This record gives sequence, structure tokens and C-alpha cells, in this order.
Amino acid sequence: MTTLNSFSTQVLIIGAGPTGLTLANLLGQAHVDTLIIDRKAGTVTEPRAVSIDDESLRTMQAIGLDDAVLRDVVPGYGVHYFTRAGGRCFGKVEPTGKVYGFPKRNAFRQPLFEHTLKTGLERFASVTARFNHELLEFTQDAHGVRALIKDADGQLLDVKANYLVACDGGRSPVRKLLGVEMVGSSFSSRWLVVDTDQDDDPFWQTRVYCDARRPVVEVPGPHRTRRFEFMLRPDETEEQVLSPQSLHTLLRPFKGDAPVSIVRKTVYTFHARVAERWQVGRVLLAGDAAHLTPPYAGQGMNSGVRDAHNLGWKLIGVLNGKLAATALQSYESERRGHAWALIKLALNLGVVMAPATVLRARLISAAFALVGLVPSLRDYFLQMRFKPKPRFTQGLVLPEGKAGKLACGQMFPQPLLTDAQGHVQLLDASIGAGFALIQYGDPARQRLDELRHGLWDHLEAKRILILPAHFQALPSLPGCTVLQDHEDALKELLGDSHTFVLLRPDRYVAALFDRTTQDQAAAALQALFGIPPTSACADQPAMAPVYP
Repeated sequence: MTTLNSFSTQVLIIGAGPTGLTLANLLGQAHVDTLIIDRKAGTVTEPRAVSIDDESLRTMQAIGLDDAVLRDVVPGYGVHYFTRAGGRCFGKVEPTGKVYGFPKRNAFRQPLFEHTLKTGLERFASVTARFNHELLEFTQDAHGVRALIKDADGQLLDVKANYLVACDGGRSPVRKLLGVEMVGSSFSSRWLVVDTDQDDDPFWQTRVYCDARRPVVEVPGPHRTRRFEFMLRPDETEEQVLSPQSLHTLLRPFKGDAPVSIVRKTVYTFHARVAERWQVGRVLLAGDAAHLTPPYAGQGMNSGVRDAHNLGWKLIGVLNGKLAATALQSYESERRGHAWALIKLALNLGVVMAPATVLRARLISAAFALVGLVPSLRDYFLQMRFKPKPRFTQGLVLPEGKAGKLACGQMFPQPLLTDAQGHVQLLDASIGAGFALIQYGDPARQRLDELRHGLWDHLEAKRILILPAHFQALPSLPGCTVLQDHEDALKELLGDSHTFVLLRPDRYVAALFDRTTQDQAAAALQALFGIPPTSACADQPAMAPVYP
């Protein structure tokens, strides 16, 4: 016999995968009452996603789990392209920069990652995680969402929430209940995925075999794991390719006759699709529920983590009264374009990784050889500069504004900084979880502590002055954290602009302004954030910086 219990929360998250767990950790940090449920008995036990990028690791840093996640990561791997198994290498992508504080491409295992995120939830009394719980139905009105949930024993849970976020995968039941369709490319491709452990191959770069007869991708992982992905022909069935004999035949060109420890084998169909709407009232879609990405660029899971960070700080702002509810409308307008750009990147890489004909494979190999002769083009591919960087031109950013090479709507880099005691740390460690007002350059030209608008206090923006590396001593600036650019990483980006930068909690630039344009920028931001106008505080004489 079923029993109906009730539960009230601010945010109900459906789906405890990487997107849902990341969002729950963000909300937990801000003491937002959160219930996250999943139909499964626990986090995944089989390998799925295998690549985590620098932006996602920066989000892990934001939720205080970067060290824990990095324990199970192979950092900074690239891609080597081969003509076939045993053939020549005709191209390499080996990014070395750490613009956002971490290597651009890193290998990981999703079961370990999800376990770390789930364990992270134990830090927060405001977060409740329940597995073996399934959403049956929900309704919503102008005041909130009401959901009916069933547990493994058949007991029913009546949940009231301010917002529901669907992180329930590509087949999202929530999306279907909303009647939201997936649109976009009709691309689909079947691949056999074989995950192994106890691997003794020391090569830590991804190998891509661009063989038109059978494209293969080989990805190294942490703790002696490795993945093989084989493109299937239309006439091959799952039963055929999953047989022990077929697996041995497919793996033999790469592993010889040595025993291979297979921990998972499955056939995936890759799609390139985007939900036609990401928000319906108080229900929002995130991760695979909002977009399906082919794996060629390793961005499917990473796009979901970006969703979580973008949506998370906005939900926090709305629920704690810093932002109006209308601010949530910017979630889709900011994320949709970049998610689709990465899907298109994956499709283009798929043309390289899986050439349709032998002739096309030869042309691609020849093109890479020519690129290698031009240093600028070679570095463009080697350093992975072809990966689309998000640049928001609408949403919760001012559309205009530049400081040197930095524009509004871009993600701010994360340099290493030195404090007055000589301690070196990444920028975000000094910011914390919220907004930040940043000034780069000599405070004698323009004073960060002189900014006197009520918006900055409303947003609780932390003030950080970053000085170039050539400064001999760090001044003491009232109400500001003063740091030094350890490697002069910002010099080329910002130059001598002396512009103030407002960073959002997800580290994107919301505004660039100076003291003379402060009031105009603040008024425009208030309109975007839905904050009632507040008059600028009267200017007060600022204390001169005190140099040690």
C-alpha cells in the first residue's frame, strides 16, 4: 500500500548525473534548499564520458572539489591522428596553455567523477539526495512546481518546489512531459564503445585512426584504463559486434594477442540535437535533456557542466533576492548558441576522424601536412584554438565594452597571483563564490576603492586589485584585496586600459567601465538583473593607498 509523504524545497533537480550533481553542489554552497533525485540506485558504475576540459575544472574549483576531482584525472592530454592502425601520424593537437587555470583537455572516468560530486553534497545540510526515486508527474503555476515522486518501495512523495531543473538525460521524461521537441541536425552514427582496465600502454595521448574502412578512437584514462571506439557499418548488428570473437578481432590491431580486460562494451548512437525550448515556466532543462552532442570534441558532459554553472548562480541570485526571476530567461539565450557551436565543432571533427571514403582520408592527411608547414596554422590546431569560446552578446552582460583585448561577455582568464605574504594562488581562490570587481594596473591612475554605487554592495562584489609583476611592493587599499600578477599573464590581454571589470559568479565579464561611466554601467546592469534602481552613494574622499 502506498503512503503519501510531503516535502518542500526551493529547487528540485531530476537526475543525479554530472550536470545535476554539479548544480546541487553550487546550490548547496549558497545554502539553497535542494532535493536531487535519480531513478538509479546510485551514481553510475560504468564508464561513460571520458574527457573533462579546463572550463569544467574551473567549475569544480568553484564548488571546492577541484583537488578531489584531479586525483582521478590524467591532465593535459592531446590527440594524435593516424592514417590507420600501425600507420603514420599525420597530425597532432597538443594544447599546453592554462588560460583558465587548468589544462585544456584531461582524461577522467565518469564513475569516479560522479562519486566525488555525490560525496561533495554531504558538506551541505541544505541538500538532500535520494536515489531509487522516480518522477511520475508534475504541475506548475505562477508560484511554484508540485511533483509526485515514487521511491523503490512504491511510496509516494509530494514535493513542492520553487523551481524544477531537468538533468534527466537525452531521453528526458521531463522534456517529454513538457511537450518540448529536440531540433537541429539529423546526424546519427553508431559506434561500438569498449572500455578496458589493467592497461599497460604508457602512451597518454588520444590516438585517432582516420581509416575510412573502420575509423577508431583510442582514449587513455586514469588508473590504467583505456577506451576504444569503433565506428560500425550499416550492415553490422549489435549482437555481431559485441560477441567475444568480434571484440578480439577488432582489438587485435591495437593490443595484439595479449589478454584484454574489458569492463564495458556497448553500442551508442550519437546524435546532434538541441531542445527547442530550455525553459517552460518554472521548469528548466540542462545537460543532455537540453542538447545532445557527438563525442568527437569531448564536449557533451562539459556542456552540461557549463549549463549547471550558468543556471546555478542565477537560481541562487533569484532565490536570495539579488536578481529578479526574469534573469533566468538569460540562461537559454546565453547557453544555447555556445552549445550548438560545440555540436558543430564535433560534427566537423567527425569528418576528420571518420572519413567517408579512402580518397577523403588521403585529402585530410595531405591537408594536415600542409598546415604543418605554416607556423600560425600549426599552432592554431596544436593549441586547440579552434574550440569555440563562448562570448555572450545578450543575456546578463552589457553588449558593449572593451579593455585591451578583453570584451564584455567573455570568460575572464585565471592567472596565478601573489599576495603580500608571497603566497601564490589562482585568481578564483581570492574571489570566492560570488561577484567580483577587478582592477588591473596602477591604482594611482584610477581607484577601485572609490567606486560608490549601491549595486556593488547589493551584489556583494569582492574588490580585487591586480598589479603587474614589476611592482616592487603591494599597497594597502581600503576594502580591497591587493594581489600581483605572478607571471604577467594579464599584461597582453588588458594592456594599459585601467578599466574596472565586473565578473559574474561564473567568471564571465558582465561589464567593463571606468569611474566616469560607472553610473551608466550600473543602471544598465540593474535593468538586466531586474533590480529596482538604487541611487549611487555620494562620493566620499578615499584614503590614499598605503604602501609597505
